Amino acid sequence: MTGFRNKGCEAATKAIINEITKLLNNVEFKVLTEDPVYDALWAPKAKNVSFLLNPFTKRYFFRDLVLSLRWSWLWRLNGQLQIVKSMVPFQQPGVVLSTGGDIFSSTYGDLPKHLIQLQAAKTLGKFIILLGHSIGPFENHSQYKAFVKTVRQAQLVTVRESLSLKYLENMKLENVRIELTADPAFCLEPDMRSVDKVFKIYDIPEGKILVGLAPSQGIVYYSRTSYQSHFNALRKLIVFLTEKLGCHVMLIPHVHDTTVENDDRVLCEMLYRMLGFPKNVTMLSLTHSAEEIRAIVGRLDFMIAERMHAAIAGLSQNVPTFVIGYSVKAEGILGDIFGFDSLENYMISVKKWIIKNWRNASVVFWRGEVKLPNTYQKLFQR
Repeated sequence: MTGFRNKGCEAATKAIINEITKLLNNVEFKVLTEDPVYDALWAPKAKNVSFLLNPFTKRYFFRDLVLSLRWSWLWRLNGQLQIVKSMVPFQQPGVVLSTGGDIFSSTYGDLPKHLIQLQAAKTLGKFIILLGHSIGPFENHSQYKAFVKTVRQAQLVTVRESLSLKYLENMKLENVRIELTADPAFCLEPDMRSVDKVFKIYDIPEGKILVGLAPSQGIVYYSRTSYQSHFNALRKLIVFLTEKLGCHVMLIPHVHDTTVENDDRVLCEMLYRMLGFPKNVTMLSLTHSAEEIRAIVGRLDFMIAERMHAAIAGLSQNVPTFVIGYSVKAEGILGDIFGFDSLENYMISVKKWIIKNWRNASVVFWRGEVKLPNTYQKLFQR
């Protein structure tokens, strides 16, 4: 998995660990992550769980690539060297489990990183499971072919929605067991012990309709849409909810990434500043565990999410939820729950949502009406 800075990844991983531990008494988990020190802070206090640095983080992968390029005869062997390096954490475990999400697609540009790890596991003869995934689509045949070649080595693949199931079945993976399941994060229990204190800390008013908004800083990069128009659409949405409907809006940054392009806290703060720090808007400025976020979402009257696992936090607790999506995961999960014929009642593509705001957003920005700190102006302009 990538790491607990993504609260969806945290929710799914914890749910997997919790449920497998219920079934097996003597089970040990070694979790490969991009930030083991950070993740350990939010980990369950269990002796059977440890965190290891994933050798395929971008930082270390490209560092090793540069080093290998210093010797011309090594650069051709870089892929093999990476496989050998990744074998180290796989020496002891009997099962290598790839946590869910939509990493096996062309969306994020890092498909080789995830495939190489599975190839290394198979080289060592490990039992391979892909658990709770959305698969594809792949933009070119080489990516499709690479995935098919790798996944044929797996013993079990579970997908979290029927669109991915059909996509996977068309690959004709005869010896791979394929199952349709729910996303594991649906099983995570909320932490109800501290939710009352959290609401007091943030001074959440009583008696108002409480709407959660989990915007995605990365959605414009994944969907190749305009940052300006997306920002403007979110701003107009918040104004509509607070001024027209009299709601109180909670901004919920669901991903606390180390890169600005994918850190939801940046987008939430920019919106909060742009609106003038209004009393009827609250930003969750503290870092909360996935269980705490689930408890907070459970208190909402309505949830609007651009992060799929933020939506799952609402759906799993019967909170009315609307999704702004960019990939097959939103359409597939919501389609399986509510029916594909009525998807327009529960989700909309981010491209359709913001395209009508493109001209207005551009005019407002270039007239200089957007007043943000210089550091944010540069990001907004880009």
